[in-house]
Amino acid sequence: MEGFGGPLRRHPVIQTAELLVSELITNAIRHGAGPPLIRVTWNGRLLRIAVSDHGDRQPRIRATPNTEPGGFGMQLLERLALRWGVIPRHPGKTVWAELSIES
Repeated sequence: MEGFGGPLRRHPVIQTAELLVSELITNAIRHGAGPPLIRVTWNGRLLRIAVSDHGDRQPRIRATPNTEPGGFGMQLLERLALRWGVIPRHPGKTVWAELSIES
């Protein structure tokens, strides 16, 4: 997230964005196919994170017991993102999330 300057550089949402980027990239590597591609954009109001991979497996929120390691990435996405979704691609998919800079 170093590439963003100006008012966004020290905004508290950057830590949340870094966590979600890490989770989405990890999911793409572990459950997707091919090298992941990440895009981060900002329109002055929303920070959008999008991670694409070539796998057809769709992400899902799992009910994971606290005793198991892992499995919390999509739960974090659900709780921390303003909204998120999946765009089917050929091949693969793009999982995206938006964070509000105004909050």
